[in-house]
Amino acid sequence: MSTTNALLYCAVNGITNNTNGIGRQTKTFLATLARHHHRLSAHAGAFTPYLAVPEPGPATWGYNEDDLRYARRVVEGLSGQVLALPYDTDRPFWQPDTWRQLAGEAARAASHLADRHDKVLAVGVDTPFAGLAHHAGAHPDVEVLLTLFSTARITERPHPDPDRIAWEEDAIAAANLHPRAWVADIGAFLTRHLQDQYGLDPARLRSWPSGLHLTSADLTPPSRTEAEHIVRALGIPAGRPVVAAVGRTDHTKGLDLLIEAFAPLRDDVHLAMVAVPTDDDRAALLDSYRDRSAELGLSATIVGRYDRDIPRALAAWPDTVAMAVPSRGETLANIVFETALWAQHTGAVVLAPHLDGFPEQITDGRNGLLYDPAPGALTAGLRRALALTSDERLRLRTAAHRRVVAERNAAEHLAALLATFWQPRTTPVARLQGHPATDARTPRSQAPTSTRHPLEATP
Repeated sequence: MSTTNALLYCAVNGITNNTNGIGRQTKTFLATLARHHHRLSAHAGAFTPYLAVPEPGPATWGYNEDDLRYARRVVEGLSGQVLALPYDTDRPFWQPDTWRQLAGEAARAASHLADRHDKVLAVGVDTPFAGLAHHAGAHPDVEVLLTLFSTARITERPHPDPDRIAWEEDAIAAANLHPRAWVADIGAFLTRHLQDQYGLDPARLRSWPSGLHLTSADLTPPSRTEAEHIVRALGIPAGRPVVAAVGRTDHTKGLDLLIEAFAPLRDDVHLAMVAVPTDDDRAALLDSYRDRSAELGLSATIVGRYDRDIPRALAAWPDTVAMAVPSRGETLANIVFETALWAQHTGAVVLAPHLDGFPEQITDGRNGLLYDPAPGALTAGLRRALALTSDERLRLRTAAHRRVVAERNAAEHLAALLATFWQPRTTPVARLQGHPATDARTPRSQAPTSTRHPLEATP
């Protein structure tokens, strides 16, 4: 029996692939481990990290061996492992029967770890691992933390999949019943949503705010030369205001709404949109965005691939007046936090709808701009962003940067979370805040340092 605890992080994205915001959260988790594991252990007790991921291979959308190598390098350097969970790869992945199988395999992995460690905390990331709540009582030394980042009622409006809703409802009901099952409080909107729409018992909550690894090199602003090289390579015209946007070709991201809202502004501003297909079915949306942009006569650059340097450059480019986030549904948008860091010196102010989690990210007129999700309001919001003076944009960007740094430190959040499950130590959590040093147990080569690192997140 090891004298350390075990942290088992179960995720379908960010370990062997990286195709959405959940992958970004996993990359944040890995970077936090790589830089801060020693300090996390000093605060919450010694622990070994493990990753559980659906068995990687041809069935994994966006499979990337570099992603897997990076994940292994981080956890194996801390004496942990990447655990491949078997499942029926002939079945469709995004349906409850597959998730049920994965949750059962993850629970078995947690039980095996409990035979080797004092305590195990199994973190089930988002909907596919919500079924872990049903296994919370399987081993007395295993606790489960469901970490949902959204629900079908948010991302699939107005007609959510009833099977997915039932899966989510059953998971929350199980968490309410098991004394060793908990639900992460990642933000005020989602927590209210889970309580009001899914009946979550507030007593089952554990605070774990959504955050960033603030000292990652890819979250630093690019130099003017770096940004100009990328912007010019994309063919974005000089001397014209730019509105940027980044998102998947997914209906909920609302990129089609932004294109329509641009029509009255076609002579005044250039649209720089990164629209990334996440599967073959959604590749057609990219073509539709380009076709509609041409029909409307927009001045637009629509990029159909993701390179993390592109949104970083666009956010910090002096001609970029706004980073538009026109989502139809969003819990907490990573791009809002990231833009605050990239554009701290020059560049974009975030423009987003006044719905879901955006109001807890943005206070209108203080650290960004919000618009009502009503017909014509997005165009009015774009006009408002274009009308900002240089001093007003500077004030908004400065406030956005300060707020993210103060509120979104992933290392600080993880230290506080682990201390609630394991024996608290006397090291103040604040000592982790913004610490640039690499963890003493992890060679510097294992931490992502290049701003062109292929493993940092996709939209």
